[in-house]
Amino acid sequence: MILSVVATIVLTLSPIAAQTSPTSQAPSLIVRGPRVSAQVPVVASAGAPAIGLERLAPVIPMSVRASEEGKYLVTMAGAEIELTEQLPVARINGTLVSLASSPYVADGRLFVPLQLVTEILPRALPKRFRYASAGRELWFTPAQSESLASVSTAGAPAPTIFRRRASNGAPAGAPPSRPVNPTHRGGRRWRIIVDAGHGGVDNGMTGPIAGGPRIYEKEITLQVANRVRAALLTRGIDVVMTRTYDTLIALGDRGRIANESRGDLFVSIHVNAAPLTGHKPRDWRGFETYFLSEAKTEDDRRVERMENESIRFETGADAAPGDPLSFIINDMAQNEHLRESNELAELIQRRLMKIHPGPDRGVKQAGFRVLVTAFMPAVLVEIGFGTNTAEAVYLSSPSQQQVIANAIATAALEYLGEYERKLGAGGGR
Repeated sequence: MILSVVATIVLTLSPIAAQTSPTSQAPSLIVRGPRVSAQVPVVASAGAPAIGLERLAPVIPMSVRASEEGKYLVTMAGAEIELTEQLPVARINGTLVSLASSPYVADGRLFVPLQLVTEILPRALPKRFRYASAGRELWFTPAQSESLASVSTAGAPAPTIFRRRASNGAPAGAPPSRPVNPTHRGGRRWRIIVDAGHGGVDNGMTGPIAGGPRIYEKEITLQVANRVRAALLTRGIDVVMTRTYDTLIALGDRGRIANESRGDLFVSIHVNAAPLTGHKPRDWRGFETYFLSEAKTEDDRRVERMENESIRFETGADAAPGDPLSFIINDMAQNEHLRESNELAELIQRRLMKIHPGPDRGVKQAGFRVLVTAFMPAVLVEIGFGTNTAEAVYLSSPSQQQVIANAIATAALEYLGEYERKLGAGGGR
């Protein structure tokens, strides 16, 4: 569905709306065209100054197509801009760029960071846009092929982006900014356990193999986990962290923390490492998500051994022969969650695939000790290879960590939304 302007979005707003304060505004942006100009309010959001995109419509012709996954394709003055709610990246004419903050919906409007129109568009389309910072003025020069008659006027009624409605009454295409009717277990809110891998004396992997920023897995995982926590809290989700600072938590205790906290999901975040004896180890890249089951491939068993080695920091020795891990994996208390864990892993992979520069290595399974004692849908996410120089740089970037965290948080919410719909249809775990 293509609309002439970005318009009022029929949407049940989440706590994301709190990002915009109607009384806290930065100076306005003046948008000037050859025949008309407009004063666009700039709001102070949680991340960076933002504007309601539809406020540009009186001067700049645009159209918007909303997809089923909360994504927007904005066509504006010859530029195709792909935006996704709560992801601080955009794709402009096929080129991926970082945004100062994430697009979001508040008060029925789609807001984008001010940087998109004052910095990114003038660089991408210098013949069409020019920004004068002194007067906070954005100058727009239409192409000869663009009819000024197609430009909306300020008084024109605004149609809605979302026409169809999903079976639960929510607008089709709206991302699950908060789970609908969270009435499970006596009506309390959903609770997600976020586990930052390694910690304390256990550095995890150290990389990269060649030149680049020296990174330690325990630091990257905690930074990303804290961002996942923040992203979930803004959606109204309760979050429990297995660790909040640089300390060692036993692998078995992490699952027990999740159970005692009555968690609904368990997400463990890790950084991958290539085997030094493998083929071109410095070239290994990509992301993968695991759920608990018997490893199927030698590479899955390699990652399993690598992550389970943390037990040596707890006991001072390797695990004893005949460790009953395989028996625990087959315990009925865990098996009931394997299918849902697989589904959660699939959703995380799909979200990461949209934003990660590395290859999609797929959903896999292995016997991770950290997942064994978490009796709920549980996954372990390898967010990239720290042994690869390019991915070490990527994983070290705070802005890219936020992109990864938003993708993981959104996938978790998608899972909870699907689970709630199953309950409404008479299904369940």
